[in-house]
Amino acid sequence: MKQRLKWLAIGGLAFWLPVVAVGVLLGDKATWLLLNVAPLIAVSIVGLGSWIQRRKPQWGWMLAGIYILGPAATLAPSLFTHHAPTVPGETLFSIAFCLFPPMTLWMATLNGTIFAVLIATVALPLLQISKG
Repeated sequence: MKQRLKWLAIGGLAFWLPVVAVGVLLGDKATWLLLNVAPLIAVSIVGLGSWIQRRKPQWGWMLAGIYILGPAATLAPSLFTHHAPTVPGETLFSIAFCLFPPMTLWMATLNGTIFAVLIATVALPLLQISKG
C-alpha cells in the first residue's frame, strides 16, 4: 500500500508540477504546446530514472495520481494570480471540486492540457501491461 501511494504521488506531482510552474511563470504567455509537452517530459524523466535505477514504476498508480491531483493542480496557478473567493460557499465548492478526479478531464480541456492527459491515459496503462 505504501508503494502504491508513493507512485500515486510521484505520478501526480511529476505530471502536474510542470503545468503549475509554467502557468505561474508564464501566465497568459504559456502556449498549449508547452503545457502539454512539459508534463509528458517530466513523466518520461521519472520513467527513465526508474529504468536507470532498475526499478519498475507502477504506471497505473502514476495515472491514478494524475487524475486525483488533476483538479487541484489545474486550479493552483489561479492562487497566485487571483484574490480570495468573494462568493459565499466558493471555498467549499472548490474543495469538493478538487476531490472529484473525473473533473481532471474537464479542467484539462479548459486549461489546454487535455492532449497530455489523454496521451498519459492511453500510454501509462500500456506501459503497465507491457512491463510483464
